[in-house]
This record gives sequence, structure tokens and C-alpha cells, in this order.
Amino acid sequence: MKKNKITFLILECIFLILTLFFAWKIFDRDVPEKRVAVILPESGDNRWNSLIKGMKQSAKINNLHMIICNTDEIENAEMEKEIIKEQKHNNIDAFIICPAPGSDTKDMLKKQCAKTPYTLIMEDVYSKEGGNSGNPVIGPDYYKMGSELGKQLGEKRQKIGVVANWKESKSDQDAIRGLKDSLKDSKSEIDWYCYRKKDQNIYEKVSKKDKVDAIVVLDPHALEELGEQSDEDSYQGADIYGIGSSVKAVVLLDNGNIQGLVVPDAYEIGYKSVGEMAQRLEHRFYRLKGHKTEIKVFDRDEFSLNDNLERFLYSYE
Repeated sequence: MKKNKITFLILECIFLILTLFFAWKIFDRDVPEKRVAVILPESGDNRWNSLIKGMKQSAKINNLHMIICNTDEIENAEMEKEIIKEQKHNNIDAFIICPAPGSDTKDMLKKQCAKTPYTLIMEDVYSKEGGNSGNPVIGPDYYKMGSELGKQLGEKRQKIGVVANWKESKSDQDAIRGLKDSLKDSKSEIDWYCYRKKDQNIYEKVSKKDKVDAIVVLDPHALEELGEQSDEDSYQGADIYGIGSSVKAVVLLDNGNIQGLVVPDAYEIGYKSVGEMAQRLEHRFYRLKGHKTEIKVFDRDEFSLNDNLERFLYSYE
């Protein structure tokens, strides 16, 4: 009798455990995915294809719902603030943000995202004083990218023109510092800077600049536009080097339109940014971390479409 009672209690315990397990599974399915808003300037542009691909892969693994905000060019902190406010009304749990140019962005983000976790991607916020903002940033080392472009220019004496997107962009300023430091031991010097303005024909603007031996382009869009229109007579014979963000830039290098190229691993940026945010949303006291991501350096003289390059470019398709 005692043995039957013990057996009955054991079976009751097993039944209770199974009941609790299946109830938990049912409840677990009903838990909504955390919603993460991604803010990128001109979010539909093809330069974000690889980055968004990395985000989606990571979101699938981490059970997050990504919302890629539909945006045009984000020219300043005020424009970015309106996008953030709109998404906060949609019950967003977190933000992944490419910061707007300008020195007002840091304070705006601190105020608007005071109760919402966020991480920055691609670059840090710009500061007139320089230095890092203290925000977690996942993106390439732009100082190193500028330095690598300077190395590609070589040691011979050259006059150089620099094409960038925003004066108040942390990425452009860091790349320029890297370029300058790399040129210190050479006889080369920067003759002019050209900052792009909205809806401006960059080809026409650069073509009117003084003659230089080489043009270093820090804006991927401008690199594609200038590279597409380059030939022996373009830009008074200047060679073109720059930062790219698409397969088109690599094709331009392969065709000889540009002579040197540095490319950030955008897929890695997207993947890691979502992974970091997943950690933060799962563990309330987790402190978001920044990461310096990989870059690739391609030189026209040593360029070939080998297997390693093709695997790297796969993420850009």
C-alpha cells in the first residue's frame, strides 16, 4: 500500500512538471518580440544594404523585431529628434541610430532617449571639442581608414584635394586627421577641401577646383559619382582614392576609375549592433559596449577578384 502511494505521488509530480512546462511554452509563445527602431539617413539607399542584412540576420537569432525607419537625408539634430519622437509613440523598446551631423546631436540624444536604451552605429556624435562622446558606438575606425588612404598615396610629393560630406561629421573629421598624420612623413600636402551640399553636383564642383595630383574622397556617394565620370581628362588627370560602401565602388576600382579603396564591414556593424541591443533588452543592467569593426583595404595595383574578396563582397549584394 505504501509503495503504491509513493508511486502515485511520483506520477503526480511528473504530471505537474509536464503541465508547468507546456504552460510555460504556451506563455513563451505569447511574449511579443521587443521592437527596435533603426534610424539611418536615406534609409532606402543601397549603401545600407549590407548593414541591414547583418541586422536582420542577428534579429532573427535574437528574436527581435526590427523597424527600419523610412527617412530622407537627416541634416541636423532637429530632424533626427522628430523621427525619434515619432517612434517613441509607437512603443519602441530601443533605438539603433546613425547620428545626425552637428554639435547639437549629443544633447538631443541624451534628452530624447533618457528612458530608452540606444546605441550609435557607423560613427560617434560630432563635438567641437573633439574626443569621444561616451556613447556606445559600433562602427569602423575612421582615423585608420584615413591613414590607410594616406599610405596608398605613397611618399612622392603630391598636391591633394579632399572631398567630404559634412564639416560637422565625426567620421569625416577623424578620417581627415588620419590622412593628415599619414602624410606627415611624405612631401605631400592638402591643397583644398570640398564639402558636399544637398542636391549639389559634386562632379561640377570638383572639376572647378585647382589642379591636384590626387583626390581623396571620404563620402561613398561622392566616390561613386566622381569615379563613374573619371577618365584621363577628368579632374585634370588627378588619381582618385576613397572610402566606399558598395559593390559599385569595387567595380570602379577593378575598371581603373579609382586607384585605391577602403571599405568598412557594414554587415558586421549591423550584426553586432543588434546583438548588443539584444543583450541590453534581455538583461536590464547590461551596459552597452562599443566595437571597432573590420575594414578592408584594396589597392588597384594589387587588385584581383579572388575568393577572399568575393566572400567579403557577398554581404554587400
